[in-house]
Amino acid sequence: MRIMVTGASGLLGKTLCPILEEEGFQYWACNSKIFDVTNTKMVKEIMNKINLDFIVHLAGYTNIDLAEDNPELAFSVNQLGTRNIARIAKKHDIPILYVSTNNVFDGNSTTPYKTTDVTNPINVYGKSKLAGEREIIKATKKHYILRTSWLYGTGGYVDAMLTFSNFKKEISVVNDQIGCPTSCEDLSRKIVEIIKENKPYGIYHVTSSGSASWAEYTKKIFEFKKRNVEVNAIDKSDFPRPAKRPKYCVLDNNNILPDWKNSLKKYLVAKK
Repeated sequence: MRIMVTGASGLLGKTLCPILEEEGFQYWACNSKIFDVTNTKMVKEIMNKINLDFIVHLAGYTNIDLAEDNPELAFSVNQLGTRNIARIAKKHDIPILYVSTNNVFDGNSTTPYKTTDVTNPINVYGKSKLAGEREIIKATKKHYILRTSWLYGTGGYVDAMLTFSNFKKEISVVNDQIGCPTSCEDLSRKIVEIIKENKPYGIYHVTSSGSASWAEYTKKIFEFKKRNVEVNAIDKSDFPRPAKRPKYCVLDNNNILPDWKNSLKKYLVAKK
């Protein structure tokens, strides 16, 4: 099977591509330096030359705060770029898998969001990713939209906190934003499962199971790694940022992945 992976040098792509290789897939790992998804002319030229069986579309503008000041760039990558890639899938009549976000919801719920719940993003990032979802749905029925949240992997939040613990013994972290830390490895293996097993097309919520605040999550990182760092839980109003965050944005994942604490511990045990 020949697979194109956009955004292959990003947090998730760096985990997914080695797993695809491990599984024996042929894949074309693309990043913005060799394949600019927003360049419609380039995409059209490539569209007519490649022979693919599946597309995993990871390329995206993911800086939530900077998106507020750069909405045109966020929409260019997350909507226009996704439209261009979706057209390749349509032309070749092949499945496309698009990784989206829990930020398509407003966070006003008190129970985990289902795939059928009404979307209502409150930041530019969420709006641009929802626009990308709609481009996929409009282009082809052969689509998988995977909404996830709080991804961590090599070079992500968990690693940043471990580096922080080498220099500081106290940190303040918000306690009134609830979501689900999700392992890039768990998500990558679910993506491979979807590719191999021809799962039904549609929208999936793919996060680790359970939920936590950022403060609870951060405490577990230091606890599992036996780092003596004091985590001060604060309200988000004490730590203002350019973009609004959903207060409660847990996705109903139907226990599709393991509990977040188990996956986090596994990730940390594997790190030297």
